Amino acid sequence: MGDEGGAGDTESVQPRRGRMRGFTLIELMITIAVLAIILAIAIPNVEIWMVRARIQSAAGRLQQDINWAKGYAIRSGYPVSISIQGSSNACAWTISPQTFSTTLQNVPQMSAPQYTNQYRNTPCTVVVGTAPTATAFSVTPTGMVYDATGTVTSAAITFQATSSQPATYGYWQVEVGGAGDVRSCATASAQSTQCNLQ
Repeated sequence: MGDEGGAGDTESVQPRRGRMRGFTLIELMITIAVLAIILAIAIPNVEIWMVRARIQSAAGRLQQDINWAKGYAIRSGYPVSISIQGSSNACAWTISPQTFSTTLQNVPQMSAPQYTNQYRNTPCTVVVGTAPTATAFSVTPTGMVYDATGTVTSAAITFQATSSQPATYGYWQVEVGGAGDVRSCATASAQSTQCNLQ
């Protein structure tokens, strides 16, 4: 009886071993083909996502630096000047507090070479200002924004990708209002001064 039970156990194990096998060549080829199709669809989308992330990062850096200038003006009681230069392949900005001690902290700046190195192929367009490629304004200790003539002003700086079809990657804008509000948002085109609400 004991031997029969042992033989029965051995027979029940052997068929299981026969059923265990690896992938066939056809199954492997189908798997590789499916992965290739998924990658062919995903890679262009990943590239678009990376370019959009770079555009938004550049706009976010400008927004952060303008907010620094506003905060410093309010804390110090002195106005801070901001100058932004846009071009077809880069962007740059200079922040100049009226009074500043370098021993306390560094003033955020962005030179054109530094910008090109960090945000390759991401030009900016200054939409509102005294010139189409440059604008300058001051943030006062009350947080208000004034132009060189002492008039309350606003500015819009749009970031995009250097591309034959920049709309594919989208446009991102930094808006500076007369009351000192600074926001960053998607916009419809390089010349738009409105946030895209869609």
